[in-house]
Amino acid sequence: MTVYPGKKGNLKGTSLVVLTIVAIILSIFFFTKRGVFAWFIMICLAFLIPLVYKGMILKITLHDDRIVILRPISRQTIKIADIAFCAVHDIGEGNFTLYSFMKNKKNGDVKITGIKSDKSYDEVLKTMKKGGKLEGIQINFNKADKIPIALVENSDELKEKILDNVDIQHYDATYC
Repeated sequence: MTVYPGKKGNLKGTSLVVLTIVAIILSIFFFTKRGVFAWFIMICLAFLIPLVYKGMILKITLHDDRIVILRPISRQTIKIADIAFCAVHDIGEGNFTLYSFMKNKKNGDVKITGIKSDKSYDEVLKTMKKGGKLEGIQINFNKADKIPIALVENSDELKEKILDNVDIQHYDATYC
């Protein structure tokens, strides 16, 4: 088990943003007339809080068989055995986001979440491993599980260990 703590600067910034949004909502609620416009602004600001919360990473723990992402109120567990393949997105300046596409079993059929294709599971993996233009495969990155490795210390080491663990489990890691 390896623990990668979240970057302190990132936690301070996102916490400050959440507290500021909550303070604005409370000040509008208590110190203004609550008309339609005030309620609209408060609801719009309230929708921003979950988006900022996703960027608050306390730590990422890497076990032999799972990855645990710990946020202030929630915990997300990703089983490495359920990962079909990974895609690494370079944000720039050495920052990465790791997209893990999970395999699902429905009615005895194995499908990959986020991949729309008429091909079988094995054919999709062979096409992804081959690279190049992906014919007959549509990838939806919004449905993949995102591992925000850029928000923790030693993110390069964490990325390599996750990809190595996925390869050990006999699944393919693909760089995009």
